[in-house]
Amino acid sequence: MIMDKEVLPEVLMNSVLGKLYDVLTNGDDVVPKSDDNYLAWLPVGMPFPKEELEFLSTGFTGIYREHEPQRRRVRQGEQPSPEPREKTAEEINQLLAQDVTRRYMQAENLSRLCDMIPDTSGVKGKVTMNKWEQENSLSLAYQHILKFSQVANFEPDEKTKKKIERLRGLLQEKKIKKNLVTEEEEEVLEETALVKKYNEKLQNYLNIALEYNNHRVNALAGKDPAAVHFWAMNASILRSKVMAAKNDWITNGYKEEYDQIAAYIAQVEGRSMLTLKQQYLDDFDKARLTGPSSGSDFFYTSLLPGGFAETDNGWTEFSFGKSDFASNYKFDSKKGGGGGSLSLGALSIGGRGSREKRKTSKKIDVSTFKLRFKICQVPISRPWFKINFLTSKYWRFDQNNTEFKDNMVSDGASPPEGMIPAFTTTAIFVKDLHLHFGERNTRIKAEMDKAGGGGSISWGPFHAGGHYETHKQQRNMQSQSESQGIKIKGMQLIGFKCHVLKKSPDPKANISEWV
Repeated sequence: MIMDKEVLPEVLMNSVLGKLYDVLTNGDDVVPKSDDNYLAWLPVGMPFPKEELEFLSTGFTGIYREHEPQRRRVRQGEQPSPEPREKTAEEINQLLAQDVTRRYMQAENLSRLCDMIPDTSGVKGKVTMNKWEQENSLSLAYQHILKFSQVANFEPDEKTKKKIERLRGLLQEKKIKKNLVTEEEEEVLEETALVKKYNEKLQNYLNIALEYNNHRVNALAGKDPAAVHFWAMNASILRSKVMAAKNDWITNGYKEEYDQIAAYIAQVEGRSMLTLKQQYLDDFDKARLTGPSSGSDFFYTSLLPGGFAETDNGWTEFSFGKSDFASNYKFDSKKGGGGGSLSLGALSIGGRGSREKRKTSKKIDVSTFKLRFKICQVPISRPWFKINFLTSKYWRFDQNNTEFKDNMVSDGASPPEGMIPAFTTTAIFVKDLHLHFGERNTRIKAEMDKAGGGGSISWGPFHAGGHYETHKQQRNMQSQSESQGIKIKGMQLIGFKCHVLKKSPDPKANISEWV
């Protein structure tokens, strides 16, 4: 079969995302297939400077950085600039307060981003990819579920209650923080060191598994001799790395202890739902924070480990070239039952932000095209969101509440519908995006170079340089033009892994008393 060398950008991006899907979700005996195999791509990659995640690694405590005085060359006849005076304690406190405010704004922005419920209308049958469309907020839906639900009335004994309380204390701890708006001290809930270490080792395992899948997929394609040779000679080493990461997760990441705690709590839910629901309501309320600028409430959410953006640790190299295109990777997707194609591969040029863009009709010669970047998948942590409650067989909506009695969290259908048919579990970041077009694609490169100066460029879920704008923020992403390619500096969020909920609520039929 002769490969068509010149194709439209959307055809090429379909193939890129098809390979990326295989790397992120497919598995074998060493790295099992991901349970969260539903991917939701952002229509345009969101630039994410690492400074925007500073609060994840250093918390909300303000930091005052005393910069070195800027010295300039003194020209002949000019007087040197006086040294800056030392700041007073009051001025330093004011700068500290500004830094604390900035960190709370970072936390609010991340929380609201991860609080969106992804659209599931395109997830049907074998289709496990979709375009990211924000629906209602997860926290609001979860709040309504807790507020308007009934639970089976099985009261546990005191010994079980104390054990549950002790086990929960191993997963969550209470801390006192000052509310910037009310200036009152509030009790908030955070992950314990056990949970943080569990998620840190989990993230390390995920990214080593991602590296293993990347090389395995390249070898299975059988189009690049170097990839096949690499796999033949190094597969055992890659397998050992995966197993070592898993053992490290078990030994140093409290994997078995964490799983045992979760299993025990799930086991006794049927006997202690009333107690647990009250605890879940308390946890939800303690995770509530107030944005100093917006004045609105949000619920603390983090990415683990918090310092992933600071180093190259945990990042995997991803590449795509002509041999990958010849392997016929695809991510064909249909919207519901209507059969409309899910368009995510167009190369959009010009305008500002997501408006006033046009899709280029110029074709790309695949024989000289290469794409590479670093990719990292980072678990999302929400201490206030209890999936165990949603999947339990011991709750239902209040049957006396006409507004909620027939509601479904998820109807379990294909595609699923409901208040929370799916939720995000992992954020997918890329950085150091490099597009190499080669000498046969000078026209499309020139078009992108021209647009990158004042407008914006997007291709599939990638932001390829220029201006980025939403209704809440504006950012610029630096791009560097080369003789036959373009480099896009910095980190960007391109999508999420999502977990699709089975039917919920789905209570047992033999429960006689509800409260």
